[in-house]
Amino acid sequence: MLNSGLLEILLLAQHKADAKLGWHSKRTACYAREIAKELGQSMEFQKRIFLSGLVHDIGFLKLDFDSVPARDMTLHTDGNLIRDHVKEGVYLLSKILTDQEILSAVQHHHEKFNGEGYPDNLKGEKISLISRILAVADLYDAMMVGDKFGEERSIPKNVIHFLTTQASGVDLDPALVKVFLGILQRNPVFYFPVENNELNLYKLVYLVPGILESGDLCDQYGTILVKQGAELTQHMLDNIRSNYPGQKIIYPPKEATASQP
Repeated sequence: MLNSGLLEILLLAQHKADAKLGWHSKRTACYAREIAKELGQSMEFQKRIFLSGLVHDIGFLKLDFDSVPARDMTLHTDGNLIRDHVKEGVYLLSKILTDQEILSAVQHHHEKFNGEGYPDNLKGEKISLISRILAVADLYDAMMVGDKFGEERSIPKNVIHFLTTQASGVDLDPALVKVFLGILQRNPVFYFPVENNELNLYKLVYLVPGILESGDLCDQYGTILVKQGAELTQHMLDNIRSNYPGQKIIYPPKEATASQP
């Protein structure tokens, strides 16, 4: 797998080129690892899928969007330019690693369970487990946060409805969707540690009723929803889980500004 130095270079390049995409990849990695945990996968598998999530969209670094109007570009546009990010990602990564599972995950994270994805039109369990997991995490985060070039955020209950009624069995492995829905019921949010976090990675934590001790709970733009030290009730947790748009992140209080990821 990638050594820490090369990973730092890749993540820095991705973030500098497109900060939204960089944070999306870090969130996708967290969700994917959590699904792997729920499936009882080994620590080695969890490390591999986390790394795959961090670099799954690295191919966008080689694509030129200057000639394409921003209004026509989304993470899930099926144009040839968007499709090329898979090929380019494998090309870039194959120069610095030989781990075939990671390369396969990057190549196939846009395959669909019904066989209508790309680039190889794989179907069902012919798609590797790691790629099927990434597909769930990738789609959920993209829908929750909004398209790559857009600002719209989706309501969680609407995203869940889409996953269960339209994506499950078509885009996504229905068994993995069911596992992921169980994770979402436990109120996962991202924690952004400011110490000992050279790569600026998130951790996934679960909210429970009681005093919020770890920091301020914010929306994805840094607006404070619940201050550190406030009490979280079950009613508040249910409302946050179901109705509040976008991803939720916990920052130490001094970090909770609109400039945050």
